[in-house]
Amino acid sequence: MAKSNWWNRNPQKIDDSEFKSKRDAKKQVKQNSRKQVSEVYRYFENEEHAAAFVKGEIFISTLKRCREYEDPLQGDREEGYERYNTGRRITGNGSDPAFVAMAAKAGIYVGPDSIDMTIENNELTTFLHDAYVLCTTLGFSAEDLTETFGKYCVKIKSIDKFHSAITRSLASSTEISQAARGEVIYKERFYKEFEDSPGLIGFVKPPDKYSTQKEYRFLWCVPVGVEISGLVVRCPDVVNLVTRIR
Repeated sequence: MAKSNWWNRNPQKIDDSEFKSKRDAKKQVKQNSRKQVSEVYRYFENEEHAAAFVKGEIFISTLKRCREYEDPLQGDREEGYERYNTGRRITGNGSDPAFVAMAAKAGIYVGPDSIDMTIENNELTTFLHDAYVLCTTLGFSAEDLTETFGKYCVKIKSIDKFHSAITRSLASSTEISQAARGEVIYKERFYKEFEDSPGLIGFVKPPDKYSTQKEYRFLWCVPVGVEISGLVVRCPDVVNLVTRIR
């Protein structure tokens, strides 16, 4: 079993059928952010945190921190993880695009002149080492969200402007390798054989526990090996985009 970071695969080692090339990842990011969302909501347990938010003092957490929460509805040990398995025994050649693509999903390079290659039960775990994350929801006034995330709430409008402003402020103080936003997809993170990836890593959560949260997520990736922790981003440009509603 192998592990890799999805934005740091080496394109020189595999051909254009590579499953998670940088080009494919960028395409997924764009598709994720193009969905029309007019507004999202952020809940808080403490009123002072909500008050600070509408003043442009935006607290940004991390995926690692989300993995550590003890509350099962807030914490998720496999945030930013994805697992793929080639499954049953399959034999193919380098001239077969479907076989080459399947092997690439498991991190296996199949050269164009390869023949009679057999793949069976190979597994690849792909993950985000860490990333800054701001979790919001598309829903408002849901009692289950209030009980889990707090009774104080702020509305965020003009999602693209909000994300751009936070990205600029965050990038001025720390190195960012990728910024993304979009609705969380509620699917299992494990897939196999010729199945498609469930979605962009960092934006997929299991449906059984989390689907009612209707999460909309802002994510900022950092270079591999960079250690980060939650921080307050001071961003006056978002003050006119956020409104206290509870």
